Amino acid sequence: MLLSLVNDNQGTIAETLRGRILRGLRADTLERGERLQSARELSTEFGVDHRLILAVYRQLADEGLVEVRERGGVYVAASSGGTSESSRTMPISWIIDTYAEAYARETAPTDVAEQMRRSIETVRLNAVVISSTDDQVSGLARELREDFGLSVEGFTASALAGPALHTAAIKRANLLIATAATFDAAAELGERFGKPVIPIDVRPDLVVGEWAMLLRQPVWAIVATPEFGAMLKRFFANVRGIENLHVLVHGRDDLDAIPEGAPVYVTQRVREALAVTATKGRLLPAARTISLASARKILDFIVRANLRAVAVVNVADDTASSRA
Repeated sequence: MLLSLVNDNQGTIAETLRGRILRGLRADTLERGERLQSARELSTEFGVDHRLILAVYRQLADEGLVEVRERGGVYVAASSGGTSESSRTMPISWIIDTYAEAYARETAPTDVAEQMRRSIETVRLNAVVISSTDDQVSGLARELREDFGLSVEGFTASALAGPALHTAAIKRANLLIATAATFDAAAELGERFGKPVIPIDVRPDLVVGEWAMLLRQPVWAIVATPEFGAMLKRFFANVRGIENLHVLVHGRDDLDAIPEGAPVYVTQRVREALAVTATKGRLLPAARTISLASARKILDFIVRANLRAVAVVNVADDTASSRA
């Protein structure tokens, strides 16, 4: 039982640190060769023995993500080995399984990469994201652009009730994406303009994973609106350590209140529109928030739309060849 608990902790912490490093590299909050927190510092953050953190770091070193230097600390690996940051998140076993599954379905592994590329890159799709606050709109738009390759415009539900600035964007859109709180408003627009609507949920493991561990110590969140600050408080209301979450509204609260080196979450809205990129604290890389179930719905739409476009191109090519 104790060994199982240790293994579970190691797996959770490894996933958390791996995600932090990869997101930090993509968001430029980390650089290759940069020194990472020590095992003792992280043992305090996660509330575990420092030897468990060392085991996690050795695991990440085996993956080529970090370098553990004897008596010199732990550093982000100096080289990606010629691969992109996103490709490093795919284990070799997963790649092999994908090729093997293709082979089992009478598809040559050499054809898989091109088919996969066509299924997601043939057409550029437009989306409109609708959420409750500016912070959430900006964060979801970033994820939809970076992770799904969508061209995204976003609006709050309250903005939809104002002047019809959103009409042109919705007409251009291939789909509307909405949170649970704004789905009804999005569904009404979808029906009016003949657009499909995909509801999305937040990853449930944010509550029981990284943030549950972060909130064992004081954490600061810099947000653009008080409404999003209140939303964060509600989302983590049942997490032990919620009293450690300190929300500061940019432009209203004193950011100098953040202690040196303290973990700080800054919303995408604050990073982009208000140009806050650093504080005295330790900037946490932006986390993915869209749940796996919601991601599958979005990917289902993207892949089907792309494969329809591929079929149209193939028919056009066949017609042109027959005429020639």
